[in-house]
Amino acid sequence: MDLLAERGRRISVDELNTTRLLAHARKQAVQRNLDDLVIVDVDAHHYENEHYNDILPYMENDVFRQWTMGGRGMTDRGAVVPTNAGFIQDMGGRVTRYPLRRSEKTEQGGKHRDVQLGERWMDAMSVDYSCLFPTGMLNIGMHPQKEMEADLCWAYNRWVTEKVLPEAGGRMYSMLCLPFSDPAACVRQVETFGSRKHVTGFMVTTVRHLQVNDNAYMRLYRMLEERGLALAFHSGPNWNEPVFRACNRFLSVHALGFTFYNILHCTNWVINGMGERFPKLPVIWIESGLAWVPFLMQRLDHEFMMRPSEAPLLKKKPSDYMRDMCRC
Repeated sequence: MDLLAERGRRISVDELNTTRLLAHARKQAVQRNLDDLVIVDVDAHHYENEHYNDILPYMENDVFRQWTMGGRGMTDRGAVVPTNAGFIQDMGGRVTRYPLRRSEKTEQGGKHRDVQLGERWMDAMSVDYSCLFPTGMLNIGMHPQKEMEADLCWAYNRWVTEKVLPEAGGRMYSMLCLPFSDPAACVRQVETFGSRKHVTGFMVTTVRHLQVNDNAYMRLYRMLEERGLALAFHSGPNWNEPVFRACNRFLSVHALGFTFYNILHCTNWVINGMGERFPKLPVIWIESGLAWVPFLMQRLDHEFMMRPSEAPLLKKKPSDYMRDMCRC
């Protein structure tokens, strides 16, 4: 089966290789002397859907484990996490995704497949360290069963810390996935996995409708702050969101969704004084770009100066708290 063209000839599935696809990126890295710099990719997705048969046995609930594993033949992700027209993103565009990734060969009996594939793109682009995130599970916040969300996060966190990171030779780290719909389950996962090697913090998928300022999360935030762990909020698209039903293209939902959810939760975080209550907690907003930051700073400062009584915990302007955060 012919898939790609390279210098006038077709490339077959058997020849598909990340190193080949990133050959030009490698040349640019050499030309720009990027090997002389320390480069960290803080948002390195891996496709956990390719390893559900390995991940799901770690689920603690016998019934949930039977449900998810029994439905594996239905679709890659539909039986595990809510779908979000992901097939459009998988099949369209110029980025090599699921259908082609499965064809790439790795060394049998060598390092974990994700590690081998990760090292190929890292070496090509002069990336020294990367922080792994799940991909299909970014919609886990929309799961109708919070118990299922907690169990899936538990299984994923065990798998990535026990099977993937130990084989990466210190080049790969992770901010593990928090089951944010269940604050008590979040605390348990931080207690269990927070001290494991190569865990730098925890990630909340922001495609969800919960308030990050709810008092139920205060123990979680304090625990992260005291342990020196980061808290990241990773956004995503959601065509099922009522406001996005007005969009007739996935392109539009993808462009707006990543920004929308982080704007929403960042607003609640800032206005409700989380920056004052947890000043030493590193907070990171991921995969929503940067252009929204000055926009939100201006809007929140404007509103705050008109009605500061609605944000009594704030001792400075909202934009000042936002400057203390990281965006990527």
